[in-house]
Amino acid sequence: MAASGATIQELMMAYVDIDKTALQRRFVGISADEVRHSLGKDRLSSADFMNLISPSAAKFLPQMRKKAAVLKKMHFGKTVRIYAPLYVSSYCINNCLYCGFRTGNKSETRKRLSLEQIRKEAVAIKKLGIDSVLIVSGEDPIFVSLGFLETAVKELKRIFSYVSLEIYPLDVEGYRTLFKAGAHGLTIYQETYDRELYRHLHPSGPKRDYDNRLAAPARAAEAGFYNIGIGALLGLYDWRSEAVSIAAHASWLMKKYWKSKMQFSFPRITPIEGAFKVPAPVSEKELEQMMLAFRLSFPECDMVLSTRENCEFRNRAVLHSVNMMSAGSSVVPGGYASPREGKLGQFSRRDARTVKEVAKDLKKLGLEAVFKDWDKCMGL
Repeated sequence: MAASGATIQELMMAYVDIDKTALQRRFVGISADEVRHSLGKDRLSSADFMNLISPSAAKFLPQMRKKAAVLKKMHFGKTVRIYAPLYVSSYCINNCLYCGFRTGNKSETRKRLSLEQIRKEAVAIKKLGIDSVLIVSGEDPIFVSLGFLETAVKELKRIFSYVSLEIYPLDVEGYRTLFKAGAHGLTIYQETYDRELYRHLHPSGPKRDYDNRLAAPARAAEAGFYNIGIGALLGLYDWRSEAVSIAAHASWLMKKYWKSKMQFSFPRITPIEGAFKVPAPVSEKELEQMMLAFRLSFPECDMVLSTRENCEFRNRAVLHSVNMMSAGSSVVPGGYASPREGKLGQFSRRDARTVKEVAKDLKKLGLEAVFKDWDKCMGL
């Protein structure tokens, strides 16, 4: 609580509650000269970030790629960290209209892994050479309780050097429990920063609470998490507006919780059961422009790209923007140990390469796949 009595949400909204109409007018007015000026600077402001995601900047992608590649190499060398998502449950009490795990999707029987099944998944992932795992789950505090997650984290920490989470929002004490158990990274997407659209897309369930989700990264940082990942589900709303909100959210978190490191993810909607119609499709060119703007504006932050994107696009992105990516991913509970078991996934994969194939392609690009989080292994 601040000295003024303002809550975390109230303080944060000064950053992320943006006048979208004024924003669009600003984008239309950005000139090519303003883009050139921003590209010539070493330290970029929020105004420079807007210049780089503007329509005028679309003509400057070659220059943006060149500068972003230099910054990426400066901060991350030639390495690309590889991780695997481990889905522990497809049970969910939310009804997000765009998600395969939504409670209204009755096409498949739900599944929650037992501790023994989690171990089998972990062993299968470890055999792929991967040493960094992301626990993913739908939101159902009965089937996926805090105690269940704590036990899963402790078990996985015995097997992997790094464990991170992509789960439903918790309070500070809940996050602290999982941090002490061995989870040191958290990813949570706001999905969309537009409040009205958010309410429409989340008609029922606890996820309907916009502010609770918005404040979750701050609670995780307060609990001690080293890495905090945020983003929006691209395709739900105008991508430029979402980019400004993500950047503002990150800037606020970085100022208040400077001990935690920010990560950005760029998931685009992919087809799911139920044929959700994407309201605001984002092209590959637009996605690339967005990622380049983030690399140029936040050069020290991790940038993550999942198997939602195809292999050709991911191979291009690692040259200038992305320094973390998943590989050989399964998006169903039990999908590593029993690949044919179940087909209800949270999203559709577009990159089906094996871990070895991803590593081989990275080597051809002059990059090195890294499977261990060395910073955490060394206690840094």
